[in-house]
Amino acid sequence: MRQKIPLLASFKLTFRCNLSCLACPFHQRAGEEKANMSWSLARASLDALKHQGTLIVVFEGGEPFLWRDGRHDLHDLVNYAGRLFPRVAVTTNGTFPLDVPADILWVSLDGLKETHDRLRSGSFDRVWENLEQCSHGRLFVHFTINRENRHDIRPLLEKLKGIPAFRGMTVQLFYPYGQGEASLALSDLERKTVLEEVVAMKKQGFPILNSAGRLTAMINNDWRCHDDILINVDPDGAITPGCYVKSRGRINCRNCGFSPVSEASGALDLFPGSLKAGWSIFLK
Repeated sequence: MRQKIPLLASFKLTFRCNLSCLACPFHQRAGEEKANMSWSLARASLDALKHQGTLIVVFEGGEPFLWRDGRHDLHDLVNYAGRLFPRVAVTTNGTFPLDVPADILWVSLDGLKETHDRLRSGSFDRVWENLEQCSHGRLFVHFTINRENRHDIRPLLEKLKGIPAFRGMTVQLFYPYGQGEASLALSDLERKTVLEEVVAMKKQGFPILNSAGRLTAMINNDWRCHDDILINVDPDGAITPGCYVKSRGRINCRNCGFSPVSEASGALDLFPGSLKAGWSIFLK
């Protein structure tokens, strides 16, 4: 309707985390004075997002399951958000029981055991046990592709067939924040090769939820970015419209690997594949 409203919110509750993942700069900020949002500030921030027209809130961290303020925990915030927004999601490292009452639940999994353990603090066995025990109706795995795990996508998808609750995988590319995380960025050739491989896997019937069109567009990052549909909330209560990186690091569009932004932008441009991807994740 030509109104620029932030449809999708990235809501970082805390920088605290029980892991020290090589690709992540945020756990390194856990010692900051305002690294954990209060209950009252979290509610006020959600109210502000509602006022601005936000439709989808994704709680993340750090590790959102670690968030607490007094007697309140993540379940309370998800329930509060559920009264304000059509869809509420949680992205977790998967090391806690996956019992949160969110509409959508993403678990970060970055390879088979050896690779994942190297990248994500030896957490594979805990994550896999929780995936096996999960009964959530919309459980997805999120895979951040980097130089070390790019060959694990297909075998991991094969292994995930044994998880009853698993509904599909979304992928994005590692983004180099340059804030102490490991040097895991793909070369231009590696980026092209792996994205073409992921598109081929999708066409072969693997449950990859990203659209083939947006994955292909990300090879050269020649897609049109509508970052005005995004809004970010940080643990100190700062609310920043626009690019996911804007309040969290240095923006380099050439290196963008944020497929959710690419997909949302494609949906706004009415690309059928992006509309289908959004429907499969948030509405189906």
